Amino acid sequence: MNIFFNILIILIAVAGAPLFAVLGLFSIFNFHFIGESVLTVAQEISSQFVSMPLLASIPLFTFAGYMLASGTFSQRLIRFVKNLVGWLPGGLAIVTLIVCAFFTVFTGASGVTIIALGGFLYPALLKEKYDERFSLGLVTTSGSLGLLFPPSLPLILYGVVSSANIDQMFVAGIIPGIVLILILSIYSMAVGIADGVERTKFNCKELLKSAWDLKWEIPLPILLVAGVYTGNLALSDAAPFTVAYVFIVEVLILKEIKWSEMPEVIKRSMVIIGAILLIMSISFAGSNYIIYNEVPQKIFEMMQQVITSKYVFLILLNIFLLIVGCIMDIFTALMIIVPLVAPIAYEYNIDLIHLGIIFLANLEIGYLTPPVGMNLFISSMRFKKPVIKLYGASVRFVGLLIVALVLITYIPWLSTWFIEKPSIVGKWEYTNEVSGIKDELILKAGGKYLRKQYSADDFMALLQPYVSGNYKIEGNTLLLEDVNSNQEKYEFEIYNNGKRLLIRTKEEDDTDILEIINADGDFITVEPEKHRFYENKLSQPLSENQGKLVGMWYNSEKTVNFEFDNTIIVNYADDSQKSYLYEVRKNHILIKDSESENFDILFDFIVKYPNPRKLILIDGKTKEQQEFTLSSE
Repeated sequence: MNIFFNILIILIAVAGAPLFAVLGLFSIFNFHFIGESVLTVAQEISSQFVSMPLLASIPLFTFAGYMLASGTFSQRLIRFVKNLVGWLPGGLAIVTLIVCAFFTVFTGASGVTIIALGGFLYPALLKEKYDERFSLGLVTTSGSLGLLFPPSLPLILYGVVSSANIDQMFVAGIIPGIVLILILSIYSMAVGIADGVERTKFNCKELLKSAWDLKWEIPLPILLVAGVYTGNLALSDAAPFTVAYVFIVEVLILKEIKWSEMPEVIKRSMVIIGAILLIMSISFAGSNYIIYNEVPQKIFEMMQQVITSKYVFLILLNIFLLIVGCIMDIFTALMIIVPLVAPIAYEYNIDLIHLGIIFLANLEIGYLTPPVGMNLFISSMRFKKPVIKLYGASVRFVGLLIVALVLITYIPWLSTWFIEKPSIVGKWEYTNEVSGIKDELILKAGGKYLRKQYSADDFMALLQPYVSGNYKIEGNTLLLEDVNSNQEKYEFEIYNNGKRLLIRTKEEDDTDILEIINADGDFITVEPEKHRFYENKLSQPLSENQGKLVGMWYNSEKTVNFEFDNTIIVNYADDSQKSYLYEVRKNHILIKDSESENFDILFDFIVKYPNPRKLILIDGKTKEQQEFTLSSE
């Protein structure tokens, strides 16, 4: 019966039913057939919305983009970029790439860029004697280039759907986005030289004049990226900041948007957001049904029989996502495909942030891929050209973008360059599937660890104390030494942004034998696997800067205990105690009031580490310094 109803839902979708209705039917029917109430769907939707406060940033960023699109910003931007790079070979083509990418960042929808800018960029390219086929392909391709730059709506949506850190997604897309534009720019320069396109002279006076015309808009992306990267601007602050900034500039200062026009701007921006949020809310329930039934795990188990290499998986993933990009718009693909793909990619140790950039780069290309790439049909309609002609015009650009995609896929640091490395400090846990032996390893700052190894079936073992010891990191080698001077030496790698720790036993070591007391009180000997994946039990893995803090620090006046869960317990010399929350932002620690409703910031300290066991906190306001020593306990 379940199969029958799922086939029926597929037929309803093929018949043209709205996507949210199809997803809703899928969720309701399938929850019903596993014995859950239909109300479960509503509960799943509400719980997801409550647990995702960053959803508010989606309509805010989109509203800011539509305000920019409603004035003369696009014309002023074209004039500035043309004066900046127009003197290069293929200058106007490069202008088209940069301007369309920047415009797409704020509008979020690729079709909007082609419709809004294509009308004067395409004729301008033809006027400068660029080939018609090249011009069509260039404008069609440029319409989706900005999706990797912050604060692009697809970046935010991927973060929401996959639970990836959106601040990290913002900085992760910068270099890959530049790579895409750079490859297409080099090709455009080659075309400009080959076709003998006339070049304009560089005019410093005109450049400065056009830059002055953008004096209010240019600081916005710089402030956003710098604020997010330095940790001084959280995403929850970035969205309202962007709206306020654009509103003040476009409405109050430049007065390019009249007060009477604001209701129409709000309406146009919220129509697209309303559709996205409706589909997203229903997709939450369907995604949770998929997770409850362990569909990704079952797919992974089947794939593992055939695909053992991470790199082969990435090849197949790219092919799959290119096909998805041809037949789905980017928002639908994010909401439906990400919940399926992300858990499988996790098992292949692909970083969630890197996966997001791969995902979006593929969908960008999918917009241009025949037979049903969305940009092809939008350009066909906008320029009144047969879609077959657009197929031919876009082929060379698709090929170039695939070259960029290969680089983005197989050079992960292009996506993770600006992201702080994860710390080995954490609560790591590993279970030997053969013997059932569990190994809990808690690594703290300053080279201290706690460890407990026991049979997973022995509940009394949970009460046994942890064994303490010291650890040392030398390159990619982890050296553990207990109180009896017994040493274990491993090679290690951290995966999935701090969620997984791979420990490899060195071949020459034969001390990797464990004697464990089982539930019956008998000693059993266990030889762990040579490769072991430990899972981090922290809900939010620590960055390197956060990892340096976790532990107990003291001076003559107080003892400060930085916990894994971002709480601080301060014990004063007079035996009084206080607790706070803390947040690490690069070289700053924000101390927050744990009892206030909005977790008000009480102190902002600059952090310095003279050595791993010394901590200096400098008050951001008074410049008063406090020095602490890491406790050996």
